[in-house]
Amino acid sequence: MAASSSARWWIIVASLVLGSLLGVYLQRFALTEPYFRDILSTGFNVSDVNLAFADFGFRFSLRCNLGTLIGGVFGLWAAR
Repeated sequence: MAASSSARWWIIVASLVLGSLLGVYLQRFALTEPYFRDILSTGFNVSDVNLAFADFGFRFSLRCNLGTLIGGVFGLWAAR
C-alpha cells in the first residue's frame, strides 16, 4: 500500500512539473500567451557564491500558470 501511495504522489508531482513547463513554453507564442500567463511567480537568485575552491551561483523560481492547473488535474485523474 505504501508503494502505491508513493507512486501516486510521483505521478501528481511529475504532471504538475510537466504542466508548468508546457505552460512556460506556450507563453512564447502570441496566440496562447494571454491564456498561459503566470498566476504566481516567485523565487530567488544567488548569482555569486565564493568558496575557497569554487565560484558558483544558483536560481530557484516557482511559476504557476494554466499549464500547472491542467497538469494537476491530469495528475489527479491519472493517480486515481
